[in-house]
Amino acid sequence: MSSNDTGTLTTQISQETFTRVESTKSSKKLRIIPKSFFGQGMVLAILYLGFATVVAISTYFLTYIANTPLYFGTVMHSFTENQQNVPVTTLMQGSGTLSMTFASANSSMSLKTLATMNCGDQDTTCVANLLPDADRAWYQVGKAFTLIPEFDLPIFQDTTKLIKFQYINNLNGANTPLAQFYIDEQSMAITCMVRPASFYLAQQAATTAVSDYLAFCSKRTYDANWMCENEVDASVNTYVIQMSKATGSFVGLAKRGQLYLNAGHIAQLTGGVSGNYFIQPVPAVNEFQNGIIQSSSPWDILPASQCTKYDSQTKLGWLLQIQGVITMTWQCDSLMLTNSIVLWCMIIYLVNLQYLFLFRSSICYVPVYMSKNFVGLLILGVAFYGNEHLQALTTFMTQNPVDGFPSMFYALCGPAQVASIVGVMTGTLIQLWYNPLIVTQTWLVMAFSILNWVIVFVLEGFVFPHQNSSTPNTCALSSSTTCYLYSAISQTYFISVIVSTGIVALAIVSIAIHSKYWPDTLHVRPDNSALQYLNIRDFSSVATSTRGCICLDDEGVPGIDEGVLLIKNMLHVSNSVMTRSANVQYELVYRSYPFSEKIL
Repeated sequence: MSSNDTGTLTTQISQETFTRVESTKSSKKLRIIPKSFFGQGMVLAILYLGFATVVAISTYFLTYIANTPLYFGTVMHSFTENQQNVPVTTLMQGSGTLSMTFASANSSMSLKTLATMNCGDQDTTCVANLLPDADRAWYQVGKAFTLIPEFDLPIFQDTTKLIKFQYINNLNGANTPLAQFYIDEQSMAITCMVRPASFYLAQQAATTAVSDYLAFCSKRTYDANWMCENEVDASVNTYVIQMSKATGSFVGLAKRGQLYLNAGHIAQLTGGVSGNYFIQPVPAVNEFQNGIIQSSSPWDILPASQCTKYDSQTKLGWLLQIQGVITMTWQCDSLMLTNSIVLWCMIIYLVNLQYLFLFRSSICYVPVYMSKNFVGLLILGVAFYGNEHLQALTTFMTQNPVDGFPSMFYALCGPAQVASIVGVMTGTLIQLWYNPLIVTQTWLVMAFSILNWVIVFVLEGFVFPHQNSSTPNTCALSSSTTCYLYSAISQTYFISVIVSTGIVALAIVSIAIHSKYWPDTLHVRPDNSALQYLNIRDFSSVATSTRGCICLDDEGVPGIDEGVLLIKNMLHVSNSVMTRSANVQYELVYRSYPFSEKIL
């Protein structure tokens, strides 16, 4: 057929010429080929519509929470679930006594010195240089015990006793210093943790509050294997000590229950020399993954610490048990709202064409059409480009579950979006590889599309988030107080690309093997109208296989699936008319008119 012929808007063909065959050697009447109620192509088109709908819905919810503060709720990190590891660069561990002397004085020392010490990774020289300052700071905390009236353990106020201490620090610049004070052969010890807090005199306004690092000390059973533990009962007195100009002072005391597992609570300190104080946590602004996520929250004034499972090789296992009331901001510049709308509209259009003109065909119009433009590839590229942002959100939501907030739903929106785009594009990429042949093994395309969706969704939603731990990082945003990097995202954000590409490659190979080793035993006659229209001798030059595309009528005459016309961008729109697929939207509009208007 000439190019002028194929460029014609419509082509008149004999009644049912595509779905019937006519003998040129006899005057037999045309025979109708029996067809199933609906074809595999329609099933695959509906599957892709489902994927596109998931993309649209997940994108809508992701857009709703993106780039705006979102009240997240109360988050609980425990020792067994939703664990929070203290980030360690180089571990500092030291010891001393309250009878030790120092060669020189440091009149500017405060507890902030302990909280802000910073060393590089495994920098033992740095640790050695900081040990004297750490000794001096904890020495002053121990000396302040003598200032506490009605102390729970008065033996620690006896200057004739040899009071020893051991301490630990993580040295990443936002530290959690702890110490245990003990006396040999005594069953009780004192553990102290340094934390920031905001406090002001009870008789003054809240605007007079000052923020400082304070030592929170409580009696605790002596632990010979102590490393960082400080958990005590909620009824135990907790004594608060402040250090200024290298001198400790007693601020007041409160029950542990007012300070621990009581996020955002304003506690009252009593018994201080200057009177009673109100004390509250300093709001922390945590940053994750170079500013992709920022969470601000008032946490507990004082957490519990545990190191029984600390691993010096991985630097994991120093755990905090703590509650916080979190407001989260997720930054994302590749939300794909427009892309998801375009994808959904395009597929709903193609599904309508499949329903109207290829309802019983075994060939799906969606991958054929999308393989001939760049829209799908562009959407796929944008999805993978922004996958780091989605993985950061999924990891944060998974590791910070909140009662009353659908954190798991939002955690799975990103994986659902990526997996569904991959599912849609699986058939497109397979068809793109085989162009100009049309892929007729629709059942294989469908199987690999589902397989690709399942694997990518499981990886993104249930595997990768649990491989991440929070490691120290430099802050990308000036408003952040503590910054973390998810340890695995730099390796996992592109793994779905590799895995899905591998599945597409496996699909391509499977189709090639199927075409070679399982050919159709049926052959259409040379006078078949589709062969004549396409100007070919057999369908192997335009299709990967004819198995499933050739069927027999009740008299045993083979005919071909009309979906093969898509290779020429043609659609059989009625018994006597074919048209180019580029013009079929006019037919679609025409058919959408009410019947009365069609008559007019």
